[in-house]
Amino acid sequence: MRELFLGLYFFLLFYLAIYGANLYSLIYLYFSRKYQPLNRTTARGDEPTVTVQLPMYNERRVAQRLIDAACSFDWPADRLEVQVLDDSDDDTAHIIAETVAAWQARGINVRHIRRPDRSGYKAGALAYGLARARSDFVAVFDADNLPRSDFLRRMMPYFDDDNVGLVQARWSFFNRNESLLCRAQALQLDSHFFVEQAARSRGEIFLNFNGTGGIWRTQTITDAGGWSADTLTEDLDLSYRAQMAGWKFVMAEEIDVPTELPSTIRAYKSQQYRWARGAFETGLKILPTLLRRPLPLKVKAAAFFHLTQKSMSVALMLLAILIIPALYIRLEGGLWKLLAIDLPIFLAGTGSMSIFYSIAYKRQQEIRTWKNSVIMPMLTSIGIALAVNNTLAVLAALFAKPGAFIRTPKSGTMDNQPVALPSDYRVPFDHTAMIEFAMLLYTCCAFAVAISLNLWPTLPFLTTFVVGYAYFSLRSLKERYV
Repeated sequence: MRELFLGLYFFLLFYLAIYGANLYSLIYLYFSRKYQPLNRTTARGDEPTVTVQLPMYNERRVAQRLIDAACSFDWPADRLEVQVLDDSDDDTAHIIAETVAAWQARGINVRHIRRPDRSGYKAGALAYGLARARSDFVAVFDADNLPRSDFLRRMMPYFDDDNVGLVQARWSFFNRNESLLCRAQALQLDSHFFVEQAARSRGEIFLNFNGTGGIWRTQTITDAGGWSADTLTEDLDLSYRAQMAGWKFVMAEEIDVPTELPSTIRAYKSQQYRWARGAFETGLKILPTLLRRPLPLKVKAAAFFHLTQKSMSVALMLLAILIIPALYIRLEGGLWKLLAIDLPIFLAGTGSMSIFYSIAYKRQQEIRTWKNSVIMPMLTSIGIALAVNNTLAVLAALFAKPGAFIRTPKSGTMDNQPVALPSDYRVPFDHTAMIEFAMLLYTCCAFAVAISLNLWPTLPFLTTFVVGYAYFSLRSLKERYV
């Protein structure tokens, strides 16, 4: 039994280390390929036709501000179409109708589009709107975005290359300092855009449309087979199909779209669940075909790790369950002997993420405040605790039928001040919080066992587990009862 536990324990460590080490390839691409921003705008008189799609579902707090932003783009009115793809079943529809009517009176070509039903969720809405568009390019913005008026003028020059099918802008966050959770999310997403997406674009391996803040060439969507609702991440699915069809994607690193972060732990977990499940569903759908294609090895390897990376959550969850048996195995096998093996493996897996966060931290000057001194170590704890939520997402992708698209609620905050959401906009209490609380008790027991066995060097490692589970479970309980 001891050998079984030890073998499984080291297998999990090696598994995490392999995925962590893969990130070093992205770091290499990031530093080895210099980025050259275009730094020019579309000249007046040369503007192509653009359709701006705004998919919405029950977004009463933010609907008007997004429509106002889209209708205020610096673009000729006769070459701009704004589609508000409204699937709402509350008073959001009334707010949208009034806002659209006001802009139509000012000569803006904006349409309030309602479907007979909500089939296909966001993917269905985008496809429905696209079938009614007559533009060469399509920009997509979610309700939590607030694009700047010069967005189209700065993005469109990238399409001077006829091979470019999508240009993705990065996200910035106007509520990044609202709470520790928001600061952690912001740095996590900064590392995704500043490093991961940038490296994929520079290194000419597949990157993904992030669902918002990007512009598609209409022909690209058509060539890829259109929007599909058979995964929860329709953006990731279409991205891979489009690039497999030969289209080039570009990450416009210098252009940002201000975005609102989820401000509650339940909203954050709901969003992460959708992303994790959808990514794994996309991997199951896309990888068998992609790996058979005559694509460069670096593209296939990067795609495999990209589309299966959420399996790391399952490994983290199992590793947490094995903590107490691992402590006794350490005692029997000699603490320092085992630490000499598993500590380098653990650092190999976590070191790459530390570099990701450090690069993002350096690139994003505005977050260099004393309040953010705990963010980087806190991100490790958040990743460990989030493994419960994401493990369930991966299992659902493997064994359950396709799920419903759960909207991430938006508060409408723009000044880093918390805003209370009405009860009908809150994400329902999820029972993963009870599992997280059970894991908190379990890891606290592991902490006590380590002290009783004088395994002092293991305490920093165990602390990351305790802190993560404590933060998630206690915040979930607070949001339910306070």
